[in-house]
Amino acid sequence: MTKAELKKVHVVEKILEGHMTNAEGAAALGMTQRQVIRLKKNYQTGGAQKLAHGNRGRKPSHALADEIKERVVTLYKEKYHGSNNCHFAELLA
Repeated sequence: MTKAELKKVHVVEKILEGHMTNAEGAAALGMTQRQVIRLKKNYQTGGAQKLAHGNRGRKPSHALADEIKERVVTLYKEKYHGSNNCHFAELLA
């Protein structure tokens, strides 16, 4: 988990223990009270992992295929070696 996610867990735990109000937790996290209530609900149903980002571990939908990446590297090494980034992008286009 990232530091921000750990901070969310810590604040939500304080709220659930009664050491902090929803308003104080929202101020500490820079969120609205409604978002904090949603975080509390998620924490109660799924634990700390439920507060982590939902796309963790997934490949981005706009990511290039590995074959294309390898082909670009091969072209740079063999055919267009020595060109700068801008010129190489123009050559690929």
